[in-house]
Amino acid sequence: MKQTVPSGFTEYRVATQQWWLKAGWEAVLREAIASGSHSPPSPLPGSGGRGALRIIVLGDGSKGIVRHYRRGGLVRYVLHDLYWDRPPRPFAELRCTEIARQRGVPTVEVLGAGVTWYRFGLYRGVLVTREAAGYRHLWAWLQMRQTGTEREKALTAVAYAIAQLHHAGIAHADLNLTNILLHPTHETAKALVIDFDRARVFPGPLPHPWRTRTLKRLLRSLSKLDPAMQFYSPADLQTFCHAYHEGVRRAVAAPPRL
Repeated sequence: MKQTVPSGFTEYRVATQQWWLKAGWEAVLREAIASGSHSPPSPLPGSGGRGALRIIVLGDGSKGIVRHYRRGGLVRYVLHDLYWDRPPRPFAELRCTEIARQRGVPTVEVLGAGVTWYRFGLYRGVLVTREAAGYRHLWAWLQMRQTGTEREKALTAVAYAIAQLHHAGIAHADLNLTNILLHPTHETAKALVIDFDRARVFPGPLPHPWRTRTLKRLLRSLSKLDPAMQFYSPADLQTFCHAYHEGVRRAVAAPPRL
């Protein structure tokens, strides 16, 4: 299936590799990725998810995260990190993340996606994003046991980010505590939604059944990681629900993004 490179990205091909790289970053990314091509990726502390991650240094001194796609479930014992999906999942995730950003969803900046092709149409893939410095995922933040107004502001930021995600028409395939990043400060709190692998994009706001489905997925993640409710309370859920509905009202009332 022919894929159109999104605006702001350029396609780069060499041998069996195919890349979509953000315009202006092509040379830097190729060099940074190639310099670590012989170093096996390993999970970063607190990273979550199945993908193996590797840090690269970008030309401006900031850092990028290279996520290597890894399979889950029983199929991982057979195919490990080989895929056959069309369109290739790294390109689909790049496109979805860019659409989410353009529609106002707070998320990470994608710098590139790459695929290495093998026989029989199989491929291995990676996604490159800019590091969200200072952020930690929601599960790690809950274990810090923040209290008072700082806790309320953080939960409100998370709820607003998810409300914006839903208003933007993005159905997240795996909304869980490790796919929400939080950066609490004394002044405010900022939240990012990440990992748009297998996400679905709707032309308008997300239909109610899909909103319910993704929120239930988030609640299941909370119950799975903290079944004894050691790090959250019913009051936290009330704060989140109130802020989510307020976030939806704000998103609806906001002028449309061009």
